[in-house]
Amino acid sequence: MMEHPIRGGLAGKILRVDLTSGRIRTEPTARWANRWIGGRAVNSALLFQETEPGTRWSDPRNPLIFGSGALVGTAPGANRMSIDCISVFNNGKGSANLGGHFAAELKFGGFDHIVVTGKAGRPVYLQIEDGCAELRDAQHLWGMSTYETEDALKEELNDTRVRVACIGPSGENRVPGSIILADRAKAAGGSGVGCVMGDKRLKAVAVRGRGSISIANPEGFLSAVDIAMDKVKRSPTAEKMWRKTLAGVFAEDPESITWDLLMVVRNGQDESWEHEKRKQIMDPKDGVPGYREKILACFSCPIGCMPFSRIREGKHAGTRGEGFWVNTLMLSTWLDIPEPEPVLKAWLMMNQLGIDGDYATGMIGWAFECYQRGLLTKDQTDGLDLTWGNAEALLALLPKIARREGIGELLALGPVEAPKRIGRGSEAFAIHMKGQPSIEPYRAAKGWGLGVATSPVAGRHLRGSVLLGSRFGPKDVDFDPHVYEGQAQNVFWQGLAKEIEDITGICVYVGTWSGAYALEISDYAALINAVMGLSLSEPELMRIARKSRNLEKAFNTLNTDMGRLDDMPPRRYMEEPIESGPYKGHRAEPARWHRMLDEFYTLQGWDAAAGLQTRSGLSALDMEDVAEKLAGTGRLIER
Repeated sequence: MMEHPIRGGLAGKILRVDLTSGRIRTEPTARWANRWIGGRAVNSALLFQETEPGTRWSDPRNPLIFGSGALVGTAPGANRMSIDCISVFNNGKGSANLGGHFAAELKFGGFDHIVVTGKAGRPVYLQIEDGCAELRDAQHLWGMSTYETEDALKEELNDTRVRVACIGPSGENRVPGSIILADRAKAAGGSGVGCVMGDKRLKAVAVRGRGSISIANPEGFLSAVDIAMDKVKRSPTAEKMWRKTLAGVFAEDPESITWDLLMVVRNGQDESWEHEKRKQIMDPKDGVPGYREKILACFSCPIGCMPFSRIREGKHAGTRGEGFWVNTLMLSTWLDIPEPEPVLKAWLMMNQLGIDGDYATGMIGWAFECYQRGLLTKDQTDGLDLTWGNAEALLALLPKIARREGIGELLALGPVEAPKRIGRGSEAFAIHMKGQPSIEPYRAAKGWGLGVATSPVAGRHLRGSVLLGSRFGPKDVDFDPHVYEGQAQNVFWQGLAKEIEDITGICVYVGTWSGAYALEISDYAALINAVMGLSLSEPELMRIARKSRNLEKAFNTLNTDMGRLDDMPPRRYMEEPIESGPYKGHRAEPARWHRMLDEFYTLQGWDAAAGLQTRSGLSALDMEDVAEKLAGTGRLIER
C-alpha cells in the first residue's frame, strides 16, 4: 500500500496491559501503522483481529483501546484520540473520541496506543511516564468524581502536569451511557466506553510524557502547515468561533432556520422551539448569557471552542467549569428547559459523574414523557415531578442514574430494557438507534439524520451527518438540508472525511464538519506525507479511509444481526410529523429514506438490497481476509 516505511510522526510503541494477570508489555506500532496510518483505523484493525465473533462487551477479552491520531503532537489542530471496544449497547463496534491534551501526552510519554484486556481483581489505575508503565491500587479513588480523581492523582504523583483520563461513579456502576473524561471537560462519550472501563475496574489512566515526536520532512511540514493555517484563517466560521465560540456562532440569530433543523423538542414530539425560549437559553454575544469568563482550547488548537463559565448569583451561584454549549442546547430543547443556570449545572454534573450527555438526556426525556402520559407516577419517581421544563427534576435525576439509586436504576437500564419494565407502549418513545439513545433530528435535516442512522457506532452524528454539504465530494452536488436528493452522496463523503480526521487526530472544527470547511483531502495528505515520510496520493489516502469504514461495517456484521432495517430512523420520526415551525408536517418518509439507503450502500460498494458487503467490493479494497471471515457467517453477498 505504501512505498516507504513510516519515518516519523509516531511514538513507536503500543502498550498492552492485561488487567487479569497484571502483565504489561509493548510492541512496535509500525506493523499496524504501515497499513492503517493511526488513530481510529489502527484501533479498528486491532479490535477486528483480536476479538472472536460473538464476544460480548462484558467479556474480559473485550479490548479497550486508546489510540492517538497519527498527526497528534505535530500538526495544528491534531489533538484527538479514538477509544474503541465492543459496544455496550449492541455488542457491535464501539467508538468514542477524546480531545484535550491526553492524546498528545500519551505520545510524548512513549506510546501511540494502549490495548487493555482482562479484568482487575480490585480497582486499579494505569500510570505511564516516559516509556514506563505500571498498575497501581485505586481503591482509594473508587467512588470519587472525575474531578476528584484527577486532583487526587496529581497530588499522589506530585505532578500538576499529569494528564488523567478517568471514569466517575457512573462508570463504576456500569451504567451503559458512561464516559471517559480527561482535562475536566473532554469526554469520550458514546458506545459506553466508560462502562467497559468500569467493568474492568480500571479507574484511570495517568500519563506524563517529556519526549518528542520526530518529523520526517520538516521543510515540507512547515509548508503544509502554512497552507492549512491560511485556509483556517480565511474560514468565516473559524473567525467567528475565535470571537464567540461555536455556541455563539450558532446563536447569532435566534430566528435562524438552523434552530428548526437541529433542535429536537420534548423527547422528539416536535422539532421547533419557541423563539422566546431560544433567546433565554442563548445570547448572541457570549453563547450563554453573562457566564462566560474565558475560552479554552485543546492541545495545539488554532481556534478554541470551549467556554469556561461561572454562575455568580442565584441558587446555583458558585457553579463553574468548562462546557460545550451546543450540547447543552440539545439538552435544553429535548427537556424543554430554557433556563441557562440549571442547564449549565447539569452539564458540569454529568462530567463529574461520568455520564454521557446524550444518554442522560435521552433517558430522562423518556421518563418525562412516561410521566406526561401517566405511565410513571410520583410514587415511582422518588417523589419527583417529571413535568417538561422541571430543571430541578433533571438535577435530582443525574446522580440517581449514575449511582443506580431509586428511579435511577430504571433509567440506567437503557432505552431497550427500561421500557420492558414499564410496558404499556412506552417503548414507542424510547428513542434510540441500534440500542443507543439518540437525541438527533431525523425529520427536517435529512442528511443529518441519514448520517446518524448509518453511523457505524450507532446513533451519533459526527461520523457522517451533514448540514452544509460535504467538502470532499463532487462539487456539483447541490445541498439543501431538508430534501432527500443528494444526501446519500454528502453523507458518504462526509463519513470518509471523518475517517481521515480520526486517523490523523485532527479535530473536526479545524477540518470539515463545523461549517468552517477549512481543510481538504490534499491538506491531510500533505501533512501526513511530511510528518511520516510517506508519498500517499489523495486517492490512496481516501482508499485507506474506505478500508477503515469497511472494517467497522464488517465488525458489526460479524458480531450483531444488524441489517438494512436498523439503518432506518426511529419509528416516531417515520410516523409522527413535526408539529410546528417552518418544517411543520415533515417526517422521515420510509420509501424515500429507503431510496437514500440504496444510493448510500451503492456508493459504499455494498449490496443495495441487503445493505451487506460484497466479495467483489472487499476484494477491490484488498480485503479478501475480511471477506473470508464474513463468508463463514453467511452474511457476505457473493458477487
